[in-house]
Amino acid sequence: MTSAPADALRKATLALGLLGLIWGYNWITMKQAMIDSGPLDFSAIRFGIGALTLVPVMIYRKVPFSIPRSEWRTVAWLGFSLVANFGFVMTALIGGGAGKTSVLVYTMPFWGLILARFMLHERLKTWQWWTVALAFAGLVVLIDPLHQRGSVVSSVLAVVAGLFWSASVVIVKEMQRRESVPMITLTFWQISIGAIGFVLAGWVLPQRPISWTPLLIWCIFYSAVISTSFAWLLFYYALKRMPAGLAGLSTLATPVIGVLLAWGLLGERPNGIEATGMALIGTALAMLVLVPIVAKRTNG
Repeated sequence: MTSAPADALRKATLALGLLGLIWGYNWITMKQAMIDSGPLDFSAIRFGIGALTLVPVMIYRKVPFSIPRSEWRTVAWLGFSLVANFGFVMTALIGGGAGKTSVLVYTMPFWGLILARFMLHERLKTWQWWTVALAFAGLVVLIDPLHQRGSVVSSVLAVVAGLFWSASVVIVKEMQRRESVPMITLTFWQISIGAIGFVLAGWVLPQRPISWTPLLIWCIFYSAVISTSFAWLLFYYALKRMPAGLAGLSTLATPVIGVLLAWGLLGERPNGIEATGMALIGTALAMLVLVPIVAKRTNG
């Protein structure tokens, strides 16, 4: 008979596998959504619906909605970073491939290491510096600005999106040192403020009009309900039943699945240069996730 801890770990692992598929496929839906919508309108609707679907979940789980008054400025900055992050992501997807964009955005952990070094004074180990160097090498190869393969602008926007994402992670870590705020509460307010920010940006910046096709409705539903609300619940479920390092494997799976699905569903076959850059970044990301897990098991 399977023991309770082993059964819980197995279910958490299955949840992470499903999470990787959900987040990986979301790159396809975000790319397809740009056929019938502008990036700002789509993001405003996505995060507005996502915030609303979190409300009954928070009520059911009795998670507080309140944020300490002293932290509202930080939460506002998190909302701004979300607008910048996904604004750049969606714009990058207009001119760039879904698979390539996903890999470039997922350089986030490496920017996070560098920002944490200077903002939080967290010292990096030697092997972590090696992952940063390897990821940077892959970044240069993948963008390949000298040969102008594809859209360099889209690639740069994807990297900048990863920078904003990493900055928000560092801000959250710094905030949690001061105040212990449930992550689902922080997520609710961040995407709520982000939705408002996208609405305001849509009033100022010109966009193509929305065409309410069945494909766009599916993309909105998937991104808002499945990839935002349901996926976060899966992540919390797994995180509660396994070490944080193992839960981080979902981060490793997402860009890999994104590349494979973009290849299979959208016909985005990477050329030799792009495949090399993706492999370098993927190897660095795997090192970042797996080395601490192996070290912990080795040390007992």
